[in-house]
Amino acid sequence: MEHLKCRYSWIVLIATVFLVATAAKAQSDKPAPISASKDAQIRTAIERNTKGKLVVRSISTTPIAGVYVVETPTEVFYVDGSGRYGFAGAALIDMQDQVDLTAGHLEKVQRINFDELPLAQAIKEVRGTGARKLAVFEDPNCPICRVFTKFVDQLEDVTVYKFMFPVIGPESVPLARIAWCAPDRGTAWRAIMAGQRPMGSRQDCDTSGLVQIIKTGERYNIQNTPTVILANGKRMVGATPPEAFITELDKASR
Repeated sequence: MEHLKCRYSWIVLIATVFLVATAAKAQSDKPAPISASKDAQIRTAIERNTKGKLVVRSISTTPIAGVYVVETPTEVFYVDGSGRYGFAGAALIDMQDQVDLTAGHLEKVQRINFDELPLAQAIKEVRGTGARKLAVFEDPNCPICRVFTKFVDQLEDVTVYKFMFPVIGPESVPLARIAWCAPDRGTAWRAIMAGQRPMGSRQDCDTSGLVQIIKTGERYNIQNTPTVILANGKRMVGATPPEAFITELDKASR
């Protein structure tokens, strides 16, 4: 949603929220359902004002009168009742309960059907029973990825699908091609993720599968590494505390 992007800090957003709330009449903490007519009005306005560039998946009310949350297939933003004015790139915070009201919407729109991933193009590793499934998009020049992959390698009873995802910079691409063209992709990729930089290896094999992985990332708006997709479709980006990660992994596999 490049044409709507704006970089509000959460403090600025909260200030905006309070200004709107001051002008709005009081209402209950639980948002009321949006009427069909209002939903249609806002959808039509967004489509008209963005010239059809935004696909609206759902519109809901918020605890603030006159402010609505809009979900697209990949993003969440807020608009006024006219569908003309909006703000994006920030979170709506309940200051009293200290709850991020945007997080639930984001988690929903960012979920990915695990079986729709190009699993045949991944490096598949099964340990123990393999009962817990996860997919990880990683780049060899991502420092967090190199730490995270060591953590993943220590997990038991998992099936891991590792996707070569060379998006950090141009220097990552030949490394992915070298691993892709290697006789043993898994061994080559593990060596590269461990910091080895092989020279003179071939890069001229059929890399259409690697291209498919990149296109999958574009389709699902995967912009950062590591990005993990759990069996239930939940997306986890960047560094996650080990205890929290294992809790989510177990929950997704039940």
